[in-house]
Amino acid sequence: MNAADNNIPVGPDSIAVALVHYPVLNRLGETSTTAITSMDVHDFARTCAFYDAGPVYLIHPAEGMHAMVRDICGYWQEGEGGARNPGRREVLSHVRLLHSLQEVMQDAPYKLWYTSATPPQQGLRDIESLRDESGPHLIVFGTGSGLDASKLPPANGWLRPIEGAGKVRHLSVRAALAIYMDRCSRPER
Repeated sequence: MNAADNNIPVGPDSIAVALVHYPVLNRLGETSTTAITSMDVHDFARTCAFYDAGPVYLIHPAEGMHAMVRDICGYWQEGEGGARNPGRREVLSHVRLLHSLQEVMQDAPYKLWYTSATPPQQGLRDIESLRDESGPHLIVFGTGSGLDASKLPPANGWLRPIEGAGKVRHLSVRAALAIYMDRCSRPER
């Protein structure tokens, strides 16, 4: 479950994903921690498998959250769930559980790309531009009210947010992941 526990190749053009639960901002703009949900584990792993992206890093400082994720993945990888659904076993084998984004950076020489519904207004990149730039790339998503970039390693840049025409400010992080992955994987039309 830790980075060293599974050998997922990280190639020069690969895209990996991280879902950060600390450090993130709460609604008041204060540094906070959010909980990992079982939907985070399954949906991030499945979406990345669908687009051949990975590994999937789940970042959380608390051992209790690590134990929960190990239980979820263990059921599908070593328990009866994997026997019933070998595809789910494979998908969840790409999940890596770490305490910090700094630990992820020891795993591979990633170029970091942060996402946010409200990113800095300068230097934004379209996700599609990563197709033309050598990697490996790590697309970093935050939970809560977004990443607390002041407590994270410097990024290579921020990706342009997904803009909608509706009445909500932003998408769920799982929906945003799927849209970013789709835009990044599609050939130009």
